[in-house]
Amino acid sequence: MDASAWNRIADRYFEEISSPFEGERVVNPLLDFLDALPGRERMRVADLGCGIGNLLPFLSDRFAEVVAVDFSSKMLQNARRRCSRHNVSFYQRNLTDLAAFKESFDVIVSVNSVLSPQLDKIDGMFDEMAGTLKAGGILAGVFPSMESVLYEGLLVVERERERAASEQKALRRARRIVSPGQYDFLLGIYRDGDDWQKFYYSFELRKRLQRAGFKGIQLGKVLYPWQADGAEAFSSEPKTWDWFVRATVSPSRRLTQ
Repeated sequence: MDASAWNRIADRYFEEISSPFEGERVVNPLLDFLDALPGRERMRVADLGCGIGNLLPFLSDRFAEVVAVDFSSKMLQNARRRCSRHNVSFYQRNLTDLAAFKESFDVIVSVNSVLSPQLDKIDGMFDEMAGTLKAGGILAGVFPSMESVLYEGLLVVERERERAASEQKALRRARRIVSPGQYDFLLGIYRDGDDWQKFYYSFELRKRLQRAGFKGIQLGKVLYPWQADGAEAFSSEPKTWDWFVRATVSPSRRLTQ
């Protein structure tokens, strides 16, 4: 979505967005990772794509300086109201142009903010994000998982096979539920009307981050509770997830700039 679309949903964020900050039912290792960073009380951290500022109070309590960046003016207004503190500053910027913050941060956080359906823009964002980090700087990010979409689709298929009289009927019903026509599985993109959103395969995420100059890439999972259609049928199954990513900037990136 573009900035105007995010402006429209800023006041009903949790109604529109499945967020890793929706309470205790979400298992979000990002918070523990940031909390355990040695020397964090002396670090400068950026929340790139901060949205309505869900993470800002947490960061403000733990880091020396926090920079909140988003391209939506309405999101930033809400973020300021949520966390108006002396060690937090706000900037309206697109993640495709972060030159003003070159080598400024010890840590950058990006939570489901690199969602463009355009692959060139995605690569550009990752490159710009890497450029904001000091030598040895850390990325801690959350990214939508395409494997999770496929996993949930498999569970729907298996459930419908148990219910339907034939496999053909089960597959027809599963396709109606999953709406595969809304997904481009080659590019990992979901379409909802005029809005498009990027999801990431784990191998793709590694490749794009490596290309941008990140190293030591580790992937974990942010786990979400089953909701709506799958809540009862899938409650005993492993949960759906976003990718939780940790990485650092490669020294060789600095040498080639």
